[in-house]
Amino acid sequence: MVLKMTGTDRRGFTTVYLLMILASLSMAVVMMINTASAYAARSIAETVCASAGRSVLSEYQKDLFRRYGVFAVRGDDALLTRLSEFYIDGSLVGGKAVAKPSPVAVEASAECYPALDTAAFGTQIRRLAPGTAVLKGNVLEYILAHSDGGISELMDGLQEGAQEAGEAEDVSQTAEKEFGKDADRNRGRSLSEKEARALPSALLGYGRRISLLFSGGIFELSFSALLEDEYIIAMCSNAVDTKENYLELETEYILYGNRSDKANLKAVKLSLFSLRFAVNEAKYLSETGELLVSTAAAAAKSIEEVRTIMAGGKVDKLDYAVYLRILLAMIPRSEKLARLMDIMELNITRIDGSNFSFKSYAYGFDLNASFVHRRRTGNVEQSFIYQ
Repeated sequence: MVLKMTGTDRRGFTTVYLLMILASLSMAVVMMINTASAYAARSIAETVCASAGRSVLSEYQKDLFRRYGVFAVRGDDALLTRLSEFYIDGSLVGGKAVAKPSPVAVEASAECYPALDTAAFGTQIRRLAPGTAVLKGNVLEYILAHSDGGISELMDGLQEGAQEAGEAEDVSQTAEKEFGKDADRNRGRSLSEKEARALPSALLGYGRRISLLFSGGIFELSFSALLEDEYIIAMCSNAVDTKENYLELETEYILYGNRSDKANLKAVKLSLFSLRFAVNEAKYLSETGELLVSTAAAAAKSIEEVRTIMAGGKVDKLDYAVYLRILLAMIPRSEKLARLMDIMELNITRIDGSNFSFKSYAYGFDLNASFVHRRRTGNVEQSFIYQ
């Protein structure tokens, strides 16, 4: 038996067919709208978090940045969380956008970005160092170019004099006695023991340094280390280039870590004496062939040269700034940077009057925020680091 479809039947079938297609298309459109809405909500959440993170970074320590160009933000996780919540909520206020998510929980942590991290601190310092454009290739090229070759003579003399001077009597006591007679202007600034214990170098385990010779810093000599040293020379005071800071001899403090200017002044004089004595001993011994005679002559000459250097003069074409560069090259980089933090913290708190300590600050933080949109919850994880 063959069934025949009438015109009415055909119209009904067509209607049902079109309704099915329309329903499918409607469902597809709804799905597309929901997907687009979810993506839009995710995008809004990420944008809001990025804006909030940048806003939190804008709460950096202004005096530290103004004076030294160094960035640090309060590293208190509770404070960072409150600030992040404030800026996220503020960005979502107003409007009834379909795709707008609602924050559920916000958590910020600076645990991975402590300001006491000397490696991260060094990265900032190197970008701020003067003379970056001329420092290239050989890490000693800059110093050599600015010392008229005198440093080459010094290094040659040190190598020759070290062997011969080892057999001579110890003249350090004679030098110490002579330098004690010098009528240096009053360098009476010093740190209390309590102040010193709270500084970054103490918190990182660096005490005062007696000798630079075997500190091991020379083995870390590199392009990056020289940039850091250039920043120290440019920004910190020293016995020849003084500034009105909490400590008068800041560079010398970075070298030795003594609590008083007087102790650091004495230490740098003895170090300069050791450098010059090695050179002069080698010279006089080759001329006289007599160890005792050459030792006495080298000691007297070296004391005279140290006084010349400390007065702002030059010896072997090298001035005090170049000798400081040589001494800085002998100190391990992390130790130098920790003491540089000390200097910054002292001046920001004691001179500028700000409430600041590196141990309470960070150079970045992680933000973890969860949002809900149409009963679906998603997380946004972002990191904000000063670049």
